[in-house]
Amino acid sequence: MNKTEDKIVISPKEAMPILGVGRNTMYEVLLKDRNFPAFKIGTKFYINKDKLQEWADKQCR
Repeated sequence: MNKTEDKIVISPKEAMPILGVGRNTMYEVLLKDRNFPAFKIGTKFYINKDKLQEWADKQCR
């Protein structure tokens, strides 16, 4: 189950190319945007893959 399309959550590293952002921007969003579809377990962030698309769509004005 290593394929991204099989997962319901992805890592920030996997989300970066989907969003077209770098590491610094990714972590800035994770830490500052309360509406971003992510959660933290221990020291690792996880992003809900389905909600990520919805979040990105809402960012378009």
